[in-house]
Amino acid sequence: MDWHAHNPHVGQVLRQLSPCASAAAAFGAELRDRRVRARWSLSELGRQVFVSGALLGRIEKAERRPHPDLVRQLDEVFDASGELVRLASAFLEPERGFESEDLTPDTAEETLRTLIIDVRCHDHTMAAGQLQQVAHCIKAVEALAAKASVAQHAGLWRAVAEAQQLTAWISFDHGYRRQAETTLARARSNAEKANALDLVAYIGGPNSAFIHTWNGDPARGVELAYGALGWARRSGNRRLIAFVAAMAARAHAKLNEASLCREMLSLAETHLDQHQDEANDPDWLTVFDHTALAGHRGSCLLDLGNPHDAVEALTEQQSTGPATFVRNNLIWQLERSIADLQTGQVDAAMSAIERTLTYAAGTPVTPRVLQVFRSTDRALSVTADESTTAVTRGRLRGFIAANG
Repeated sequence: MDWHAHNPHVGQVLRQLSPCASAAAAFGAELRDRRVRARWSLSELGRQVFVSGALLGRIEKAERRPHPDLVRQLDEVFDASGELVRLASAFLEPERGFESEDLTPDTAEETLRTLIIDVRCHDHTMAAGQLQQVAHCIKAVEALAAKASVAQHAGLWRAVAEAQQLTAWISFDHGYRRQAETTLARARSNAEKANALDLVAYIGGPNSAFIHTWNGDPARGVELAYGALGWARRSGNRRLIAFVAAMAARAHAKLNEASLCREMLSLAETHLDQHQDEANDPDWLTVFDHTALAGHRGSCLLDLGNPHDAVEALTEQQSTGPATFVRNNLIWQLERSIADLQTGQVDAAMSAIERTLTYAAGTPVTPRVLQVFRSTDRALSVTADESTTAVTRGRLRGFIAANG
């Protein structure tokens, strides 16, 4: 038997690649051979390097070229001793990577912040790379911060904390909860060193509290969100207060505490309406606005068993959601479909699921977002007649299988 042709770890059966066809094809062939020998599926490998299995499949077929950081991660995962890096160098543009010796106390903060902005932009589309570079930069800046002048101290530790928060969030999104929680603890400690009240609140509310709520411990989510709310109030940023209050509302909804949930949603809306100083908001706070609040309200209402009102809120989010926030848009589009199913609007749900699958095509999908696709499939199973939903359900399950 041809093991390569029949083994389930190979993923889809690929055409034979000629390593001589191009440098990218040579890289793809070597990558596939190493993956097959390791008996990993595309999705199993993808989870180790924070990209989708579908993207790796296209790289193996020389249809996409990997980012240099992804090449380095793949080389490390396979213990390839630089062979994959060497093969990729033939088709990648020479990259001037981060070098710790290039950093000084005067340049370190700006260097790390530039990297954070780039990674954060890609994270919204679930295509974040450069994580290894961020990790190296964090270590270098931490070393400088420990001996920096008083004037430089706060800025350096704040930048380190922001970078750690971002890498923790990406870890959570990819299913590495313990790693995320450990990194968030370090981020909070460094934010406190910088006396960054707003950042401590952000780490505690929209990160730590939400992670616990999402992973089935909303009581702890409430506790963390209320603690973060104190830090947010001390920071004086009303938009941040609103964001943290929304996280408390999400946790209350999971606990079926409708009155407390609505109280927190009302608090969030009040502070968001009163916020005026947007020009001075940190970059990480731009993800939360009235559109995002509508999405969170819809999620709360769905958890509270009120799908009719959830549809209204999620429709509001969908009509104004920024295209750059791919992950949030996917989650809330799918929740809107679930709400439609619960209200008996099967045709509307089928159309929405089809649109979401088209929207997601070719997009890296993280394990956390894939959970929502699976929840949608389960909702279909219990609320809709299979004879009328077979085509959409087949497409949905095909998408889940391809990305799982």
